[in-house]
Amino acid sequence: MRKATVVIDKLADSMEGLRAQLVKTAQKIGLDTDTRSARAILIKPNLTYPTYKPGVTTSLEFIREVVGTLIDFNRNVKIYIGEGEGGYHSFSMDEAFKTMGYFELASEFPQVEVVNLSKVPSRKVTLQTLRGQYEIDLPEIFFSEIDFSISCPVPKVHDLTQISLSYKNQWGCLPDIMRLKNHYMFNCLISRVADVLKFKYAILDGKYGLNNNGPIVGDAVETNWFAAANSLGAFDLIVSEMMGFEWKKIDYLKVAERYGYVPKKEHIELVGDIKSLKIKFSLRRGFWQYPALFAFKSRYLTEFVYLSNYSKMLHDIMYLFRKRPYENH
Repeated sequence: MRKATVVIDKLADSMEGLRAQLVKTAQKIGLDTDTRSARAILIKPNLTYPTYKPGVTTSLEFIREVVGTLIDFNRNVKIYIGEGEGGYHSFSMDEAFKTMGYFELASEFPQVEVVNLSKVPSRKVTLQTLRGQYEIDLPEIFFSEIDFSISCPVPKVHDLTQISLSYKNQWGCLPDIMRLKNHYMFNCLISRVADVLKFKYAILDGKYGLNNNGPIVGDAVETNWFAAANSLGAFDLIVSEMMGFEWKKIDYLKVAERYGYVPKKEHIELVGDIKSLKIKFSLRRGFWQYPALFAFKSRYLTEFVYLSNYSKMLHDIMYLFRKRPYENH
């Protein structure tokens, strides 16, 4: 079994430089070897907004270079780019794919297919968690076609989970538009989901990060980071430290460690220097984010706030005082 390896560096200042960075890193973490023997790979960008937004969504240009790198290793590999519908009926992922240029990318590369993970067949899976067995629907494509998956997040803070990196990015793989009904299980669930969906690699779109508030409303900061790993747990440990967070205070990472997905730092082969790259991020929740945080931790509050007959009224009242997160995008 290959040792958990994380490569961090300043992001190259050109697309040609990024491609060279990706090739060299792929060889270091074993992505080149796995790609050469793969039939199909899925790339999961973070597309949590209907248009490209620095620090919020993974850029098309970055994904294009990842795709090109994989094809250079294996011209016959099938590459899926997948994301689920905007949660809570917030926006159409098909429209987002179109607006951000992903269908054009698929036209550019015959190996690429863009998939709305909320519209493909799903399979009911029972996961063993720290809170017992939990049944959830997951896209069938991961089980029947994908050899391995790659998470391509951006570095950002998150009002519910503190940070959003390679593990949090997998929440969009849950096909249910009302996936928030699973929020109370998030900490125990997300690393299990990443494991069963074969997320073996993480590559950071680190041009921009999102500070102070997230995952949508916050302050974009130019980080110019490059990071990649062959372990999502090792990746989130190192990049969270680059952001100034103590990973052991991130609940879902503590659970991932208990599952055995987060290696001890001394067992990680780290290529690069954290201190030279570190930028201090902070999370500053607004007043209206606390009710969402309380609901995130409680099944019963989630059902009352989002799934009951009172849901529309409660949200209409809230939006009298705050802007809807997807307005004027």
